[in-house]
Amino acid sequence: MSDKRNPNTKIKNNRKAAVSADGEDVLRREPHTELIVKILCVVAAFCLWIYVMQVESPEYEQTFSHIIVNLTNTDQLVSEKGLAIYNGYGTMIDVTFSGKKSVVSKLQEKDIVATADVSVIDEGGSRYDVRINVDVPAGCKLVGMSQDTISVYFDKAGQTAVDLTEVRENTNLPPNCYTGVVEFPVDKVTVKGPSKVLETIDRAVVSLDLTGVGGTVSMTEEVLLLDKKGEQIVSPYIEYYPREVAVTVPVYKRATVPVEVYFRYGFLNADNTTLIVNPSTVDVTGDPAVIDAGNLLEPIIIDEKTDFTGDIYDQTVRLDFAGGVSCGVTTVDITAVMDESLKTRELTVPGKNIEDTGGKEGVSYTWDHSPVTVTLCGSLEQITQIAPEDIILRLNMSPYSETNTGTIKVRAEVVIDSAYAEGVFETGIYEIDVTFEN
Repeated sequence: MSDKRNPNTKIKNNRKAAVSADGEDVLRREPHTELIVKILCVVAAFCLWIYVMQVESPEYEQTFSHIIVNLTNTDQLVSEKGLAIYNGYGTMIDVTFSGKKSVVSKLQEKDIVATADVSVIDEGGSRYDVRINVDVPAGCKLVGMSQDTISVYFDKAGQTAVDLTEVRENTNLPPNCYTGVVEFPVDKVTVKGPSKVLETIDRAVVSLDLTGVGGTVSMTEEVLLLDKKGEQIVSPYIEYYPREVAVTVPVYKRATVPVEVYFRYGFLNADNTTLIVNPSTVDVTGDPAVIDAGNLLEPIIIDEKTDFTGDIYDQTVRLDFAGGVSCGVTTVDITAVMDESLKTRELTVPGKNIEDTGGKEGVSYTWDHSPVTVTLCGSLEQITQIAPEDIILRLNMSPYSETNTGTIKVRAEVVIDSAYAEGVFETGIYEIDVTFEN
């Protein structure tokens, strides 16, 4: 039997036709499709329940531990009642809050403030139980605390002043270096607090660590309070000033410096003159950088033409140190004696051998042409050969002008003939009268 179908009939996969009560065709879902819809509804309902319970539930509670109780109005307690706390700081409690989890769960220990107002303490006794107050964050309710009060111990408030001293550590300075006296801006440290604590304080110290220090150094260091055993006192119940000090630690270096003596013109030396310097060396101190730079003491110059009396120089001379250098010795005694190889001789220089140089145009003057007796010093051989004609007295007139009037003594330079100039020199000062005719 052949299967003939109406060509207008369409076959739909996975669907079945049904007839409704009013005779219309209705599309019927497959069973597994209805199951998926039911599962999605259950999941959505579960998520909504989780949200309500975890976020919007008003019954969520949380306990916060280790909340520090801050003592307030301690200054008022001191100023109005003359009392100071010496025990009670650092007390910690547990606090429980309730509220929506979205609010409570965001709280941290630092957000919770617990205080105890000590201004309620009355004089008498030494202990007082102060009620604890907790600031309740917005959207929360305080459920409970591990304790409602805090025991605070107090005593008479007092004030004392202790000596400020220093302790130096790691003082291994470079060779020949040492530290000087440290000047503090204050010599006392003022301490305020309960009498029981003040009685334990013996002194205040500043620790100066000199590790790596090679010269004068400035530093700012903390002031520490010590008891009689030398142990540090750290207490939240006291206040003291200054808490730190700025100081300068001077570092000095020692050095031994020879006293050097020279003759200005070089006619005298170790071969023809005995020189005694007492002391011959001096000990100096100064900043290490200054000492290391050298040139600490200026040489002493003796003018062999003018400083000798006969063949002897005997003087106490002041020492001239470089800036920043100090020494306990300020003068030295110097004795210089020409030996027998040097002789003196007096020669009379004729007036014709007195001449001038450097006179300015328009300045008129004349000078005394009287003979001048000059004392010479040198080896016996040369001193006996030189003649008065070998000597010239020269007047340097360049410093003088039309403003000079009258008679002025002008120092004369003694010029010795070049044949003798290296071994013969004059001693003494020679002046000639010059009369200005302006």
